[in-house]
Amino acid sequence: MELLVVCLLISLFLPFLVSTISHLQDRHLLAQTYQDQRTFKAAIDAHFQSQWSRLIPANCTDDASLLLTVQSGTSVPNRLSSRVVSADSDWLKGVDYGSCRIGMTVASNPFDVTLDCHSKNGDRAAFFSCDAYSTGQVTALSGSKRTIQLDNVNVIGLSGMLESEDGFYWYLSPGKNGGTAFWRTPEESGNSLELLNGIERLSIFPLLDSDDNGSVDTLATSYGDFSLKQVRGLWVEYQYRLDDCKSERGIELNQSYESMRGDTWHYSTPCQSVGNQIISLK
Repeated sequence: MELLVVCLLISLFLPFLVSTISHLQDRHLLAQTYQDQRTFKAAIDAHFQSQWSRLIPANCTDDASLLLTVQSGTSVPNRLSSRVVSADSDWLKGVDYGSCRIGMTVASNPFDVTLDCHSKNGDRAAFFSCDAYSTGQVTALSGSKRTIQLDNVNVIGLSGMLESEDGFYWYLSPGKNGGTAFWRTPEESGNSLELLNGIERLSIFPLLDSDDNGSVDTLATSYGDFSLKQVRGLWVEYQYRLDDCKSERGIELNQSYESMRGDTWHYSTPCQSVGNQIISLK
């Protein structure tokens, strides 16, 4: 009799216990997914910051001829014609100024200097002081030493900064392991590099100082070339997907995001999400 009572109680409470344990597991997976979201978003922000924080040279005067290009993935440049560029995202063309940078006095032209980030002849460099500016290029390599030939001989005898200049295209394209990834391709020649997988959509907006008063007054939603003299930063919007989403078997909630360009992005949380970031350049 007692055994029958025990069996009856177990049959009554077991479904409740199983349901409770399953619910607790789902809550744990959901909490872990949101933690993974925050971790991945921080990694995306760090990648954008590291790639785009040097899009303006660190010289004393602004050169109105230097440009930054933002375009739609539906308008692909010749350099990227062999790549599958995401059509519903933006691409950016710019120059990474000063991935390596040293202070020096120009004693002769050409001259030897240690710059680890230059890897081949023809790589660009620039010397600047508050009195003069000159572009140049690497003409010879020997170990970590680089021979630099400057275009402006009038900088001889001046003290200032020598920095690298590396032009790139940044865009979204299919990743090596599936999904959509953030890529970088050298402007003139060289191999493309996959920077981060999991970014599904990307929009880029220059923040402009149109009246040259030192403050941002325009968020440019149009495409085109923008003078670095006016660019103060970038507003970046992106959509991303977790690679190993722990809540995929759970309930996903459909969400939408209104981009500053007027587009509506649709995504399912928590395995997908959106983020935005300001890259300060000046």
